This record gives sequence, structure tokens and C-alpha cells, in this order.
Amino acid sequence: MSCGQMIKYSLSKLVMEMVGTMLLTMFFSTGNSATILLGLWILNIFFWKISGSHFNPAVTFAYMFRKDDRKMGWKIALAYMVSQFIGAYVGALLLNFYTFNLPQLEFNDSFIMRALIQELLCSFIFVFFFMTNTDEKLAFSNEKAINCFILAASYVGARAMFAGNIKSVTTYGAVCNPAIAMGIQLASVLNLGFEAWNSIYLYPTVPFGAAFLSVLFYELVYKKT
Repeated sequence: MSCGQMIKYSLSKLVMEMVGTMLLTMFFSTGNSATILLGLWILNIFFWKISGSHFNPAVTFAYMFRKDDRKMGWKIALAYMVSQFIGAYVGALLLNFYTFNLPQLEFNDSFIMRALIQELLCSFIFVFFFMTNTDEKLAFSNEKAINCFILAASYVGARAMFAGNIKSVTTYGAVCNPAIAMGIQLASVLNLGFEAWNSIYLYPTVPFGAAFLSVLFYELVYKKT
């Protein structure tokens, strides 16, 4: 199957990923854990059967290395990621258009190692829970609504463990989603200038490393035991 045929066949999935990530970005920017939890739960329920409700390039990246029937080829995975980044950027632009006060995404002080470890551990936990809960042999329940809630709760819970409910003028807490991070940083350039890119090397990149470590742990340790 050519790249063009693959994208045409998967167009509905890509649209769902784009729209879902756009809405998740808007929920995320509220800084309210309850809003994020309920919003992500609803998105998961409605989009699960179509795209798998990734809404996160780190999750899609992890799926490229799975060793089961849910493994994704690199072409469709890349298309997913592009759709997610576009969706997050559009969501952040909409927020900035209505408020023109989209807060800057940066770590709270000059100690970058704290923010790096925060993103690494948070993303590791979320991706791990996502993989276990999407494995039919390991899923907590056969009821899709329950599993969708667990996925939403694992994201909110992982962020809460690492101060992810903090929102002030200078920080959102843990992001654990490269698309949301990149979308906010690109959109906030309009009102903050290139100062908005102060931490562009951190939030959009670290979750990918965490996702790879999570896959290794899931495949080599968790499934073996």
C-alpha cells in the first residue's frame, strides 16, 4: 500500500486524532484536573473505536515498538503524530484568539533537571498505563466506558503526582504530551514573542524518550512477569 493510499484509508482516524488533540489542548489549558479528566474521558468514549484515542505523539511513538497486534507501522504512526501536532496547534491558536493571554509554557525555576525528571516520570507512567489498558489480556474491564475512564484518569493522575495541576503565569506543571507542548509554544509566540520558546527543547521531546523506556519495561519486564 502506497503512502497516499494509506492516508486515504486512514483519513477518518487522522481526523479524529486531530480533533481530539485540539479539544484536549483546550481542556488542558484550563489547568483544572477535573475538567481534563471529564473532557478526556468523553473524548476517549467517542473516538476510541475509530482511532484508538491516542491524542498524544508519545503514545503513538510507543505503539511503533509494541510486540502485539496493536503495533503500528511507521507511516501511519507518523501520520497520527502530524495530525496530533496540527490539532494541538489549532486548539492553542483558538484559545489565544479568544483570550490573547495564553500563558507561557516553561519550568518554574532555573533548575531544568527537576522539570526534565518530572516530564520523564509522568510520561513513563501514563504510556505504561495506556499500553496495559489497551492489551485485551491485561485490560481491567470489558466495558469500554470503564477502560476509557481509566485512560483519562491515568493521564490526570500521572500529572497530579508531579505537580501537574499547577497553573500560574509561568507554568502548567507536567505536560506529558509533545503535541500540546508544541502547540502552546507555537501559538503563544503571537503574544509573547520568541520568549515563548524558552523551553521548546524540553516539553516536546522528553516524553518520546519516556515512551521508549516505557515500552522496554512493558515488553521486557511487565509482560514477562
